[in-house]
Amino acid sequence: MRQEEMESAGRHGDGTAASATPTDSVVDRIQEAEGLVERSLADLRELDGLPVSEHVARFDAVHDALTDALNRADELLSGPSSSGS
Repeated sequence: MRQEEMESAGRHGDGTAASATPTDSVVDRIQEAEGLVERSLADLRELDGLPVSEHVARFDAVHDALTDALNRADELLSGPSSSGS
């Protein structure tokens, strides 16, 4: 991606975030949350290959990841905070 495209897409030439449009930020955050859910499902599919003694730790990790994804969804649905962030 050329520097002009990066800046217009909400990125500085050095890769740091610029004032991205809300749509770009929302799409990125949705994709991140979807990735968390997909990885969590993949982790659950691997349970058959793990000793039963490791299942609880796997369930805990999946629960934490899904909780994080739901929290991200709540943030997206509630929109920007009143503090402007």
